[in-house]
This record gives sequence, structure tokens and C-alpha cells, in this order.
Amino acid sequence: MAQLEPPKSPTVAQRLRKASTSVRGVVVNYNPQPGMWAATRTAIAYAPTLGELRHPVNGGENMVYNAHGHGARSTPYADPDYPALTTTEIKAPAVLERRDTIIESTTLVDEPATSPGEREEARVSSEEKHNRKETFCHALAVGWKFVRTPKGFLMTIYGLNIVAWGAMLCFLLLDAAPVMDHPNKDSNDSPRKKWIEIDSQILNALFYVTGFGLAPWRFRDLYWMIQARLKQNQHAMMRLCKQNESWFRSPQWYHGVDLKGGQHEKQVTFTGEVTPPTRLWKLGFVVWMMVLNTLFQCALSGMMWGYNRLNRPIWAVGTFIGLGCGVSLLAGIMIWWEGRKVKKIEGPPVVKTEAE
Repeated sequence: MAQLEPPKSPTVAQRLRKASTSVRGVVVNYNPQPGMWAATRTAIAYAPTLGELRHPVNGGENMVYNAHGHGARSTPYADPDYPALTTTEIKAPAVLERRDTIIESTTLVDEPATSPGEREEARVSSEEKHNRKETFCHALAVGWKFVRTPKGFLMTIYGLNIVAWGAMLCFLLLDAAPVMDHPNKDSNDSPRKKWIEIDSQILNALFYVTGFGLAPWRFRDLYWMIQARLKQNQHAMMRLCKQNESWFRSPQWYHGVDLKGGQHEKQVTFTGEVTPPTRLWKLGFVVWMMVLNTLFQCALSGMMWGYNRLNRPIWAVGTFIGLGCGVSLLAGIMIWWEGRKVKKIEGPPVVKTEAE
């Protein structure tokens, strides 16, 4: 009998190819915040209000933060006195027709008579709201919980650096420390002019981190956006919905289809209501603003690194800083505006926890 040959071990090239494919899949499927302004505005949109801080159930220990650093509420999932969370199921049509064809969809809504928020209201209707001291303590606790999250910690450190170095640059430009004007105010060898250059380079490096570091995902989202707009690609829309789930709700032609499982996604909300679809141009606006931020950062870095402080065009630096910050700010405002609408209708995100 012929002996069976032992299986050959993978070669080094095969192992490297497998590892590169795995890393590429992780990078492509990762969904970071599109920018600092966007992350900050989203966090503000989901931050607890004064009324929520004073609420005996919605406030206090039940205020948590999800993996994205957004304010959420923990709800007991295994409590027999607490019914299952409200779910809204939306069924999509089996076949999508062409863009110019009217698509009829079937919507199936399966939800209990009351939502989690209403049930909590009923359970604490007889309780009084927290006083000012308790509310202040809750606010400090919620702020500390945010800083302790990975994204909250990074956002805090990054934001403090931007504020600190930006304020220092502002004071230097206003000549708030005349003692640094040596030998005179206009001398290029004065400590003031040298620190203006150092400060500007540090700020450019901070902008570089988001402008270039997030560039692969920004151009990935642009590709998905083009696919969704021109071809109504459901896979691309699914990825965009997941990336922007904090503020964007899918259009009518896409109804939360789970392409891998062949099922329909069930959305759990705190109030039991679901936000109407967001206009698709708003998503396109945010995606394009993030791409423009990266392009303006390229121009700014070229000016900062291609010239020295003596021959660099001052107008160009100011222009690209203003344009880069402006487009990022506009995207952040759009995300904040839509995010607060989502929270107003659906309530804060729900984090299911097992009862002790």
C-alpha cells in the first residue's frame, strides 16, 4: 500500500499572504470616527441633559458610555419584572428594481404596548427628582466615565492639546508677552518668532494625525457613497449605515438587510420609536467634507514642510488652516444636528446588562 504523505506545512510566502489578508480585512472593516470635530459633536449630541441628570432612573448609575464613547443607558435584561426591550423589525423587498422603478416595501412592526423608557417612567413615577447636589455629583461621575473610555480618553487628550497650543499661538500672535520681543518685535531671531514657528508645527502635526491617519477610511467611505448613490448598492449602504449609525438612518430603498444572514436587522430603541430615514445628501455632505479636510491638510503640510519660516507664504498657511478647519467643522455640525434629532426621537442608545 502506498503511504500517505504528511500534509505540507505552509510556506513563508503563504503565511505572509494570509497574514496580510487578515490585516487588510481588519483595517477595511474598522469604523473609526471620521474626524475630531465629528467625534466631538456626536459626543455632545448624545451627552446627558440636565433633565436626564436629575432623573432618578435615567440618571445616576444607569448613565454609561458605549464603545463609541456616546452616552447610553443600561437596562436590566434578565429582570423578570422588566419585559423584553422594544424591537422594530422592518422587512425589505425581496428584489430591488432599477432606480427609476417605484419599489413597494412591506413594514412589519412588532413591539410591546410600552417602550423601555415608558416602563421606567411608570416604575419611578412616585419618586422625586435629584436635587442640585446629587445632579452635580452625577454630572461629575458621567464626565469621569466618558474620560475612562478609550475613545473618550483620546478625545480629551487631543482636544486639550489643540486648545493649549492654539491658545498659546493666539497669545504669541497678539504679542501678549513683550519680553519675548528681543532684540525687537519684527526680528526673525526673536524668541517670539521662533515659538510661533514651533507652535505652528505642533498644531500642524496634530491636524496631520487626523487628516492623514483617517484618510484610508475617508476615501473608503467615499467609494461606498458613490456605489450607494449611483448603483443603490446594498452592501455599500450597509457599511455606511454601520459607520454612521449614531446619526444616520438608511433610506427607503434600503431597509436594514443583513446580507450575510439573509435576515432583517432588529433595531432596539429606548423610546420604542425609530427615526425617519435621513436624506442621503446629508451623508454625502459629511463624506465629502472629510475628504476635503484630508486634501487641505495635504496642502497645509506641503507649505509647512516645503518652506522654512522665513520664506513661507503667510497667506497660504492661514488659508489652508481655515479651509481645513472649516470643512471639518461643517461636517461636525451636520452630525451634531442629525444626532440630536435621533436622540430626541429614539432616546439614548440602549446597553443591555444582566440583572444581578
